[in-house]
Amino acid sequence: MALKLDPPTQESMVKALNVSQQVVSYQLKHMLKKKCHKKPKCHHLNQRSVQIRRQRSWPLYKLLRKDIWRKFITTDEAWIYLSDTNAKSEIQYLSRGQNRRDLTPSTTVSHPKGIMVWMGISANGVIKPRFVQPGSKINSEYYTQKILKPFLKDDYCRLYPKDDAVFH
Repeated sequence: MALKLDPPTQESMVKALNVSQQVVSYQLKHMLKKKCHKKPKCHHLNQRSVQIRRQRSWPLYKLLRKDIWRKFITTDEAWIYLSDTNAKSEIQYLSRGQNRRDLTPSTTVSHPKGIMVWMGISANGVIKPRFVQPGSKINSEYYTQKILKPFLKDDYCRLYPKDDAVFH
């Protein structure tokens, strides 16, 4: 069961084989030398999406070869949270001397404090971070005035004085 491409959980193996959890765990760990890991999350691509990506990737490769990739500036924005409680694990492991009452409860913050930052990178250097004012409504006017114009005035001219870059 564990050798299948999409193996069942240990709990499913216990039910299917009518054995204890310890037996399944022991067999996986000691006999098969396997460790249980969560699968990384990713998008499932259907066959049509795979074909479209293949068709688009070759022209993109041809566009970026011969050092043309050096002319691209890539930017993105992200939220940075000032609280780490949303990233805490929901499980804990106890040592032999610890008691269950010593466990730290799992907590989350419903509206954590954070700030949005916009940055970019290119072959010629890093773009200065631009912080979005807390409580601001981010519309095209704000984005143009507070993000793009300062970027074009300061960073773009510094990184590409010949005005020969592609803003991505």
